[in-house]
Formats: sequence, structure tokens, C-alpha cells
Amino acid sequence: MILLTADSLKDFMAALLVSDVFGDFCLQEAVINTSVSYSINGRIHRDFYSEEEAEGIKNEFAEWTEIRPRIFEMIKGKNLPLSFRMTLSLKNDKMHALLHEKSPEGYSSAIKELCVNIRFEKGVAAMMTGTSYESFVMTKAEELIWDNAFMEFLTSKNIAFTKQQ
Repeated sequence: MILLTADSLKDFMAALLVSDVFGDFCLQEAVINTSVSYSINGRIHRDFYSEEEAEGIKNEFAEWTEIRPRIFEMIKGKNLPLSFRMTLSLKNDKMHALLHEKSPEGYSSAIKELCVNIRFEKGVAAMMTGTSYESFVMTKAEELIWDNAFMEFLTSKNIAFTKQQ
């Protein structure tokens, strides 16, 4: 688990809310405080969809690319939001591909999700990585893989950040 802060709030917010930079992620939850507060649970209700549509859903949570425009509508305006926090998780197929690539000797089947918690408050955007397990594991190897991969991701997307100690 690492804590990063965005060096340029404008660039980070544009990457998060305007572009598809975070297109490989799903939204688990969001709480947005503007003139009113919004709380979003990103868990997909499969029974909302037809049986055929539900079969095509590969993730437990809504894809960021689908929900991002709605969140942008809640946040945009002449005033910055008072605060927001979001939990994004890497899509399942991307998670398995990353762990397979970075840990060719194998990785724990106990891994449930690779997440990033994003918090905006008092003009600062902070990101904290996290790894969710279904059961206890003896090593933190996957956490380190995720921490490094997320920093590489930000760098590859030209999102400047500072790693906090």
C-alpha cells in the first residue's frame, strides 16, 4: 500500500473525469460532496439485465468508462467539489494479466481485487493503492507488484505524482 498525491490537480482531474485514462478500472463506490452529497454504490445489479445481457458482464462493479460521464456531471461547475472519495478496482482480466506478467512463477489465488482509493479534499488529490484478499496470505508480493504497476501506469499516462512517506 502506497500513498501518492497528484502534482497537478488540473491534469489529474482531467485524466480521471474527462478522458478514458482510467478505462481499465471499475467503480466500487463514490461519495461526492458538492452543494449536495451523492453516494454511489458501483456494484452491478445483474437482475436489472436480461439473462443474455447479464452473461456478458465480466466484472462485479460498473466499468469506469460507463459511470464516469455521470460523475463528471455531478462534479462539473464553476466551483470545485468540497470533497470526494472513490474506490476504483482494476478490471478482473487486467488484474490477472498484470499478475501473470509480473509474477510468472504464480500468484495467490486469494487475490480478489487490486484497488486504488482516490480522495480529493482541500485542493489535494491523493491516491492510495490497496489489495483485497479472500483469505489470509503469507506474502505481500502481489501488493508490491500492484504498487509499482500503479506508479508505472500514472507515469505512462503523464500524470505527475509524489510518493508520500
